[in-house]
Parts: sequence; structure tokens; C-alpha cells
Amino acid sequence: MTTRISFALCGAALLVCGASLPPSAAEENADLASLRNDAIAAYNKPDYPKAIQFAARYVERARAESRTGREFAAVSFILGHSRFEIQKQAGGAYEGDYRAEVVLPLEESLRILQDDPAFKNMLLGNAYYELWTMRGQRDPGDEERAHWYLLKSILVRENDVRDRPKDGPEYDLFARHLLFYLERCLDLAQSSASPDLYLARVRTAASWGFATAYDARFWQIYDLTYFDDGNMRAAATWQRGLDAMRDPKSDTDAVLAAFGRAADLTRNRKDRAEIYRQMADFASTLDEPDRRTQAAEFARKAYSLNPVDAEIRRQLGSALHLLSYGAYASGRFDDALKQAQEATTFEWDGMETAFFDLSRAAAELGHETEALTDGAQAYRMAKTKVRGSALQPFAQNYVNILRQFGQEALAARVQKEEAALGVR
Repeated sequence: MTTRISFALCGAALLVCGASLPPSAAEENADLASLRNDAIAAYNKPDYPKAIQFAARYVERARAESRTGREFAAVSFILGHSRFEIQKQAGGAYEGDYRAEVVLPLEESLRILQDDPAFKNMLLGNAYYELWTMRGQRDPGDEERAHWYLLKSILVRENDVRDRPKDGPEYDLFARHLLFYLERCLDLAQSSASPDLYLARVRTAASWGFATAYDARFWQIYDLTYFDDGNMRAAATWQRGLDAMRDPKSDTDAVLAAFGRAADLTRNRKDRAEIYRQMADFASTLDEPDRRTQAAEFARKAYSLNPVDAEIRRQLGSALHLLSYGAYASGRFDDALKQAQEATTFEWDGMETAFFDLSRAAAELGHETEALTDGAQAYRMAKTKVRGSALQPFAQNYVNILRQFGQEALAARVQKEEAALGVR
């Protein structure tokens, strides 16, 4: 995004004054005017490299001659903004003094020229954020200014749309800028020495976005301010993990690492348990043996922190079922039995699958009593919860175990009762 610079705004005073100056002074003024005009023309294209060349020469000359004022401020803005855009496109380390060459020209210009304050404050906030990042996100002064200038931009925009309908284009544009501000607050809070300062800022600003097209996201960010009793560093880190989890391009280990950092920062046991539950849920969707093991480990941590939560119990039970199933399929019946036994030590929705796993692993190992008892338990539990094709595996498993251990009569009776399911 750029702001167009007017020749008339920057040049009229200089051209008028130049007419009454001696020839040498008039020539110098004309040369400065030419540099100014070339800088403006290049910036408005935009051709940032050329704009930098002309603006840098102008600023150097103007400083040497102790020139200040609106024209100098306008060209300083061109210089700082053009360098900002070049660095943003190039990425990586800045070759030079970013504060002196990018931030300060923008800041000096804003002190004098207050035109387009929403854009210019936003740009300066972004420039300070880049400086803060380049310095390792440790300088509280850079952080404060990165936030303050961006907030000023939002306050200007909010004042402009205060009486506009929330479903109109003007408020929609404001809402998108507001989301950018809130996302930046979350980024700052993750590394801030005073992250809880962002609690009131986020809570207040998020409410301005309610009932817009982005209502769900504004509520999501608003609710973060209540996570872990207002622990904004933990909340911001957790939200970044959630966002990365939903991005199909994200690196799996990076997502889990973000969740792990959030869990370490979270003080409340229930809130930390919820993070581990989400980690387990995420890992369980990845069809890899190591990830299934991870899912169970995360679910165990969640359960140890909040064992009464029904969803956490279900998550742990499901994770153990996947481990038992995988072990059984690969012929590791002792491991299958072990995982299934753990899954029967607590109540959870879906527990019939744990007894199903336990019974068939026990049958493979020749544990008659255990196999028969658990096979019957799995079948009975399933009958109270499911019907039709969902019940068939439980009935077939029980019939198979009965036959394996010589219980032909009972096996025949169960088969007859469930013949409609295709039990053989």
C-alpha cells in the first residue's frame, strides 16, 4: 500500500522563493526541486529503487543546508517508505542501519506532516515491529512504539467509521485493519516482557468487530483474554498453535512445538489439559505410527491434569485404541493387550472398543477367561449403544471367541440372534 505524494503540496513554496534568489541559489533550488520531483514521480509509479536514489540525494543536500519543513518531511517519508517496501520484498537481514535509514525518516516526517494519519501511523508501527524483530524482540521501546503507532492508526479509522453501518464497505475495511491490529497484539504478547498489558487492549478492540463479517474471529480473539485467567502470553501462543494446526501447509513438528510452548506457559491445570487434548487430537489425525504414539502421550498428560473431563477421557481412550489396533494388526499381541488394558481403567464414551481390543488380543495369547469375559462385555456394551452394521464387529468377535474356546452352543445362539447383521 502506498500514499501518493502531490507535487503541488511539496513544491509550491520552493518555486516561489526561488524566483527572487541570486542565480547560484536559484540553480541550487532548481536542482533540489528536480530531485524532489524525480523522487515523487518514481515513488508514485511505484519504482522504489529510483525513489530511494533521488530522495536520498535530496535529503543529504537538504540536511547539509539545514532545510526542514513540509517538503523535507514529504521526501523523508518517500525515502523511509521506499526502503521499507524494498526490505519487505527482499526479506532477510537488512544491510544497513534500519532504525536510522527506515524508521527515523518515517517518524521525522510524521511529526511535521499529518496527512493520511491512518496509513502513516500504521506504516510506522509496522516499521517499528520489524525493528523490534530484527533486534531479537527484546527492546521494550521498540515494542511500545510498534504497538502505539498501530493503535493510533486504528483509533483514527475507528473515529471515521463510528457512525457507519457494520455491514457497509467502510466498516468492513476498518474491521480488516482491526483484525490486523489484534493479530499484531498477539504477536507482541508472545515475546513481551509485559504481555498482560495487551489484555485490556485486545478485549476493548475486539468488541469493535462484533457483528461484522469477521464476527467469529473477533469473538475467538476476545475469548483469549479469559484463557488461563488472563495469561496473555500463554493465550497468544496457544492461538498461534491453533492457527497453524488449521493450515495444511504448516510443519507438524512446528505446530506441536507451538502447543508445547503454550502448555508450558499455562498455569491453570484445566487450561493446560485442554492444550494437551488438542495436541492429542491433532496428532491422532496423522496416519503414522510415531504420531499415534505421540497422540497417546499427549492424551495421558491431559488426563493426568483433568481426569474428570469427558472429552479428555474419550481422547485418551481413542488414542489407546489406535495403538492397540496397530499392535494387533502387526502381530504384537502383548502390546495390543497392554494398551487395551489401560483403556479399560477409566470410563469413556466408546469404551466398548477397549474391551473389544482386549478380548481379541487375549484370545490370540490363549487367555481364555479374559477373552471370553471381555468379548461378552464388549458385545453387551455395544448392544446398548449401536445398531445395525456398527454392532456387527462386536457380535462377530464374540462368536469367534466362543468358538475358539469350545462354547459352540452359545456361539450358535448369538449367531442366530444377530443373523440379520451378517454374523457367520
